[in-house]
Amino acid sequence: MECLQEFKGVSGLAVNTTKSNIFTVGIQDNILDEVLAMTEFARGHMPSRYLGISLAGQQLSVTDYSHFLDQITGCIRKWTAKSLSFAGRLELIRSVIQGVECFWLQVFPLPMAVIEMIHRLCRAFLWNSKRAPVAWEDICHPKEDGGLGIRHIQSWNVALLAQVLWNIHCKADTLWAKWVNEVYLRGPHFGTGSRRRAVLHSFDDLPRSGTELSQTLIL
Repeated sequence: MECLQEFKGVSGLAVNTTKSNIFTVGIQDNILDEVLAMTEFARGHMPSRYLGISLAGQQLSVTDYSHFLDQITGCIRKWTAKSLSFAGRLELIRSVIQGVECFWLQVFPLPMAVIEMIHRLCRAFLWNSKRAPVAWEDICHPKEDGGLGIRHIQSWNVALLAQVLWNIHCKADTLWAKWVNEVYLRGPHFGTGSRRRAVLHSFDDLPRSGTELSQTLIL
């Protein structure tokens, strides 16, 4: 705890023990008990949440996205009681709801089942729970192509995850990029080496390999 006390002395920031947890792997119970007693932190368990994002030691299941879907549902319910025009509902989907989505899309590759749930929620809200006269895929086209300019979730998800690869490639000298390459990857960049551990689910679920993605990115 000396390092935390030193940090407090330098920055003036203190650790809140009631909001802190310790997550461990492969530690003997007696050692873990000593650590918990010394730090006064509670033991954390996976899955957990950090800044509203679900964290787990393995790839998230559909049920792990329930908090994410609840956020979208909450946005919709907050506005369904009001008399909104079609243009108003469309703008809410484009700004508020897709703003909520962006936070998750840049971290996790969404399962198709979750994407379909989001489509159903947004489709019902946009058309006021009536039968949709236009396919959702057509709505996601740009306005100049006859659509309504709503982002295509799966394509948007890939683009945001690809940005992570771009950052690893172009910011290889930064501490975090060096750590990712050292712990998870082989080779100086994502597309030039093999994965060291099969835990980078965000990368594994991209529809194209790192090499192909790096060829399409502006580096």
